[in-house]
Amino acid sequence: MRKSVKTVIILFVILVVIAGLGGVAYYRYREKIALLTGGLFGRGKAEEVDTATPVAVYEVRTGPINESLVLNGEVVPVTEVNIFSTVSGKVKEIPVKEGQRVLKDTVLAYIDRSEAGLIFEPTPVKSTIAGIVKEAMIETGAYITPQVPLFQIIDMDTVEVIVHVPEREINWVKRGLEAQVHIVSYTDRTFKGSVELLSPVVDPVSRSREVRIRIKNQNHMLKPGMFGECRIIVRKKKDAIIIPRAAVIERNGKEVVFIVKESKAVLVQPELDIQEGNRVSVAAGIEPGARVIVIGQQNVDNGDEVKVTEVIDEAF
Repeated sequence: MRKSVKTVIILFVILVVIAGLGGVAYYRYREKIALLTGGLFGRGKAEEVDTATPVAVYEVRTGPINESLVLNGEVVPVTEVNIFSTVSGKVKEIPVKEGQRVLKDTVLAYIDRSEAGLIFEPTPVKSTIAGIVKEAMIETGAYITPQVPLFQIIDMDTVEVIVHVPEREINWVKRGLEAQVHIVSYTDRTFKGSVELLSPVVDPVSRSREVRIRIKNQNHMLKPGMFGECRIIVRKKKDAIIIPRAAVIERNGKEVVFIVKESKAVLVQPELDIQEGNRVSVAAGIEPGARVIVIGQQNVDNGDEVKVTEVIDEAF
């Protein structure tokens, strides 16, 4: 008898413990239970669950866009000449200094061609162009001959940037194309020029063609030897339909975009055209005013419900 009573007491304790744990679990998870059971525990109607995926969109607009060929290049002077003397003799005087601006026919040096028993007037050596004295290769008292260059004069008013276009892209580049040059020394400046000269041959080693971009060098900011990035604009559109490149994702090996229509994500496969930086133009498949998803498109499929939480004005 005592054994039966003891068994009953043990079972009663176990039931109390189970009931207690159930109550704790209920109060902790009662909201979720209410959602799943439709309010069977006295909460009334079940709360509706929002299954729409939050996304950010960009409203498509039109604008200008350029397709560019980006190459590295070096600044060189358009004109660089060596100055020679017409006579042999000793350098008597050098009235100019390196870096000095000179005009055509400016006297650069005087040569004394006098010999024993013969006295001559000093012979002037003149610049054949207007420009800057890049280098004086003589010193006063030195003996020179007509075969030795005395000075280098460069024209700094106009400079060129030499780039080498790969053979596969040669057909893109024509004389007169607009070019934008960004020099390492001037990170906040853009220098505008145009394609002036194209080599008639392709280098057999590099398989590239030399192209020269000519730039008006105001205030002589561009120095020969400077290095920079050149963008030759090979194609441009004024009123292209433009979307952020970030809107384009890959699905099943294809580039696609999701647009929002009536709170649903709609998958489209647009015909992409010109890419410039973070922007890309659309030739077909998307119209101005469409809302393309730029954040959250990785989380949706065609036909999914979406909730627009942000409209981004500047996506580029």
